[in-house]
Amino acid sequence: MKKLQKTKIMVIVHGKSELNICKSIKSNLRIKHEIVSEKNGCHSIQVTSILKKLEERDFKNSVNFFKKYPDIEHKKNELIGFKLFVIMDLDDCKENDKNNYKNRSMFKKHWLYNYIVPIYNDPNLEATMKSIGVDVIKKKDYIKIFPTNHGDLNSEIIKEMSEKISKSKKSNMSCYIDYCLKIQQENSISV
Repeated sequence: MKKLQKTKIMVIVHGKSELNICKSIKSNLRIKHEIVSEKNGCHSIQVTSILKKLEERDFKNSVNFFKKYPDIEHKKNELIGFKLFVIMDLDDCKENDKNNYKNRSMFKKHWLYNYIVPIYNDPNLEATMKSIGVDVIKKKDYIKIFPTNHGDLNSEIIKEMSEKISKSKKSNMSCYIDYCLKIQQENSISV
């Protein structure tokens, strides 16, 4: 009998394209995974506004956070096996903001600091995809590349995508994808 999955992955996404990719990975790997966006990806979250997002009620402190997300495993205020990925484009911020985002220093005063993993696409997701040989003409093309029907995008294809992205200097998104694959693997072992 499988154990009930706990949420070990949360992602805050820049916009619609990132939202579609995360939904696809969540759906096809069949993992518990919270995705936070602004107006379902219709409005973008910028590097310069991510702290504002983290000051919203649900993220402001551990009490509110655990109330909103009760299936995130924790002991007192320590989260167990949990990562909060923040996926952002870097084309809309100054060099100083970009560096503070990438090295996590912008989050150091937030109670979730130890769990935040900044994921970047420099300058943007389209450039990352182009650098790995995937041409995206329209944002809706991400649905074809990353379908959201269970099983259409299998873990081998996801691994291949992660390997390609890991070779690109434009992104560290493979960190996010690899963690999703790790959680999927752990869930399939716990029978």
